[in-house]
Amino acid sequence: MLTPPQRNFLPQVIEPRRLVNQGVTLTGEINPDLCLRLSEAVVEISEPIMANLVFDTAEQGRKVVRGSASTTVLMACQRCLEPMKLSLAVEMALCIVWSEEKAKLLPRDLDPWIVEDEAGDITALVEDELLLALPFVMYHPEDQCNTAASYSTGEGLGDVAEENPFGVLAQLTREQLKDSGSDN
Repeated sequence: MLTPPQRNFLPQVIEPRRLVNQGVTLTGEINPDLCLRLSEAVVEISEPIMANLVFDTAEQGRKVVRGSASTTVLMACQRCLEPMKLSLAVEMALCIVWSEEKAKLLPRDLDPWIVEDEAGDITALVEDELLLALPFVMYHPEDQCNTAASYSTGEGLGDVAEENPFGVLAQLTREQLKDSGSDN
């Protein structure tokens, strides 16, 4: 019997400073079931989250992790609310620091990865970077959007009180005023 290939999931928690000292490169898949914030921000994570993380020492002895991550997600079009594919790819250069105070001392080209203990969560790290890459709003191109032709600016419609809820309200108000005026 043929068994399917095992997925090469990266560990969720690692010791980043030890990996820097060893010059380790981690390449593999991040378990999407552990990326709850990303799952809530999109309709679906439709392809595996792949990551390549290089742990190294930079200038001035800084412990850094450089790498990339990518996946494809489905997001809702803000015009028609139908799902649409979005490829996410991020590059990262992070310096491993112990505290916020140390993070403030970093050069601008390095973002901090605050790891207060020995263990760091690389799943959360990659998830953070992918969340930052999400667009604020997402739209299909107008010619591909399902509702692009179903709404109108109202120009050239003429008198359509029955289609305009405020027009209907105004008409009812006029009729009530006529009826109440005829009782006197």
